Amino acid sequence: MIRKNLLFIKILNIKTSSKILFDRFMTRFVPSKETCPVCGSRGECHVHAYYGRTITDFVNGRRHKCTISVMRVICDSCHHTHAILPDHIIPYGTYGLFFVLRVLSEHIFQFRSIESICERYEISISQFRKWKCLFRQHKKLWLGELENLKTDTRDFMKTLVSNPYNGFSSEFISRFAFSFLQSHKNPSVCCNETAGYCQKIFLPDYRIT
Repeated sequence: MIRKNLLFIKILNIKTSSKILFDRFMTRFVPSKETCPVCGSRGECHVHAYYGRTITDFVNGRRHKCTISVMRVICDSCHHTHAILPDHIIPYGTYGLFFVLRVLSEHIFQFRSIESICERYEISISQFRKWKCLFRQHKKLWLGELENLKTDTRDFMKTLVSNPYNGFSSEFISRFAFSFLQSHKNPSVCCNETAGYCQKIFLPDYRIT
């Protein structure tokens, strides 16, 4: 998997859907400019295949499901394949980053009751609790034991949504070998394979606006 930085602006300022952002990014994505995260070769990747993936978003006040076409590239140098995912797509999940953060924000800032949130976003209470638990786990992982105790959850969420997300996203991946709010580990890491998650370069060779 190759994760790419896309969110150079505050999440609060994003007014479009996950699919539109994804499609806009992929129309300008150039595989031959990528660096393979396994062998470090640059300019050796080309399109290998595509696969469809469903993403749940919240657009114009409504829950919305869409399908994105995820590109998989192959490196001619080491022959490993990698899916291309911008940072607003959570690996191995069916809900977009914006959707999950929006649900959790409404709870953290006490905009609505849990029951009202689940009804509005059409999710189960068990799903909500999983996200809440995962958010707390990743907050603690990021901040460390002592700093986590001193940092209010609301302050942490404010920092996430009111600053460019790309720096936090790439640093989180570099430190822990999985993405923020990713509930499933990367398969290659779990299996201790040579192709472990070892990406070092996240910036695209062009800026998406």
